[in-house]
Amino acid sequence: MATLTITHTESVSLGDGTTERGTTNIKTVDINEVDHRIMDVPTSYSTIIKFGATAGAGTFKDDTVKYLRITNLDPSATVTLRVKGSSKEYFVKLEAEGHYIIYNNDFDAHENKDSCNPDSTSETVGDAESLANIDLIAAKASTACQIEYFIGSQD
Repeated sequence: MATLTITHTESVSLGDGTTERGTTNIKTVDINEVDHRIMDVPTSYSTIIKFGATAGAGTFKDDTVKYLRITNLDPSATVTLRVKGSSKEYFVKLEAEGHYIIYNNDFDAHENKDSCNPDSTSETVGDAESLANIDLIAAKASTACQIEYFIGSQD
């Protein structure tokens, strides 16, 4: 077993030149497999990562992923990620050089019950939470570009 150390640091010096803000958070995760890839993303959706009952070529076994980071390497293009399960999906926009990070492959997605009524101020979300495995993550770029992913998992 290996230990993956993940360090997130935010640091800012505010306009007055004397005020500094930021934090550093460190998390360690036990893993024994790593997958790291830089790949091209076209302007239509292309599957980049799959999850399933067994590991295989380009497929990670459900419940074994302990850390997943996807980074848009382009300085100007945006990338939209499509995170899909068996019956639900959600989308994430990665700005230029932005990151998407998760620590497992469980998700849930719901539509606001009042989303059909644009005048509603209700914040009621649909059905109760029901986490399920992600089946795949696909990506589409505003202009063809590259992304990088890093996955740490336990078999």
